[in-house]
Amino acid sequence: MCCAMAATSHVPDRTVVQRVGAVAVALFWVLPFFGLIDFMQSVITDVSPDLLTFVVLSTSWGLLYLCLLPVPLIAWSVQPFGWVGPQVLAIGAAVLVAGVAAAAWGQVFVALLITASAGFPGMWRPTPRWSLRLLLRGALWPVDVLVLVGLVAAVVEMGDLIDMARRGAPDDNTNGLMHLPMQAGFALAVPAAAAVAVLALANGVSGWWFAIVPPASSAVWFGLVSTRFPERLGSLGELAGRSAVGWGVVTAVAVWATGFWVRRTGRAKPRRVDSDG
Repeated sequence: MCCAMAATSHVPDRTVVQRVGAVAVALFWVLPFFGLIDFMQSVITDVSPDLLTFVVLSTSWGLLYLCLLPVPLIAWSVQPFGWVGPQVLAIGAAVLVAGVAAAAWGQVFVALLITASAGFPGMWRPTPRWSLRLLLRGALWPVDVLVLVGLVAAVVEMGDLIDMARRGAPDDNTNGLMHLPMQAGFALAVPAAAAVAVLALANGVSGWWFAIVPPASSAVWFGLVSTRFPERLGSLGELAGRSAVGWGVVTAVAVWATGFWVRRTGRAKPRRVDSDG
């Protein structure tokens, strides 16, 4: 009995260590990796005209390393949601794809670090296994279409950014990493993270409603900054910027409305997919 009690007592300790570790990793991206500082350049825009030149590029960097990546990690530290590991992995994959396409090998290394951020064992104990077929349910087609539209737009934008980087367009850098390839990764990471949120909804993963918040809010903020600075390097422009804002808002509302409607009408059986550390 004593042995059993001792074994049981180690589980909460291990859980606490992992949750504290997730916060520490999130803070690494926010502070030493300049997520907060770069994001603030989109908030305080009257400090330096030189910084204003790259305000849009700084915004994408800031959103990636202040919102899109750290927020899921911090959410997992509060409650070990089963969607966090897959979402962080999707973000890392998007940054990796853009890094390889732009031959930005430093960014490829960063992508591997992002992927490692999902390496806490408690993030990878989901039961039951996720089913991709659930995405084909009739009730989910509106959110499926929204994510698909976002992915197509992101691929087009990623191609434009990588082309600018290859042509030697003036660029900013953080920690020796150029912003244009990283913004290409951000562009793809937003709908990729949204796709994981829809998967979480389809599979009834606990906390699915929050999974859409980081990508949707990132799209909205980036769209607003692009609309405000349509001529700056990396900007989507006014029309596409407003479209990004609309996509973020509509996608978030659609995911929430669909999820609550599906569960209220009993059209989907909840499938709790969590990790308990």
